[in-house]
Amino acid sequence: MSIEAINWALNHAPIPTDRKDAAALAITLIALANHAGPDGAEAFPSVDRMIGYTRLSRRTVQRALRSLEDLGLIRKGNTRVRDARIERADQRPQVYDLVLSAGLSTASEAGRQDGTPLTSTGRQQGANGVSAATKRGVSMTPEPSFNHPGNRPAPSAPATGRSAVPPVCGQCDARDSDPVSARVVWLDEDRTRSTPCPRCAPRRSGGAR
Repeated sequence: MSIEAINWALNHAPIPTDRKDAAALAITLIALANHAGPDGAEAFPSVDRMIGYTRLSRRTVQRALRSLEDLGLIRKGNTRVRDARIERADQRPQVYDLVLSAGLSTASEAGRQDGTPLTSTGRQQGANGVSAATKRGVSMTPEPSFNHPGNRPAPSAPATGRSAVPPVCGQCDARDSDPVSARVVWLDEDRTRSTPCPRCAPRRSGGAR
């Protein structure tokens, strides 16, 4: 049993996530790693033992082993240790070496975030399931909508709450949409006292208010 091999199988082995057999490949690789040395070499559990680990059928385990070989994640290893431990030739399982360098030092990993799985096309899959390729070291992950410049609100209106449309008459600050009662001239800066606009509002009784 090797912590290094199991850690690689769990966290770094680049098993494409868009394969239908991805789960079977992952659990089979972990089953092999449980019998590998620190360098990933000389793992030779029997198929029956791996069936017990994975709860998969014999055919599925055998097919997963072939696929892992095709992906370059495992390769047939040296039989010296196996032969020394198992005397009967008809009971000797296949020896595999785990290729621990896969997923750790390949060129495709240069732009990959740690722990982020790859699909079979080499695209990076984010936590939300969105694929993101890299181009010249620049992440192509879609920009979150809440950060997109086009989604930012337009500059707010002036502090007075009115739009930037010029006043109607120039003497008060009323607009066309304002009711007659709002067409006033303010008498103080706090806007607590006003008088009807002499140009665009009829004179009301009582004068200033």
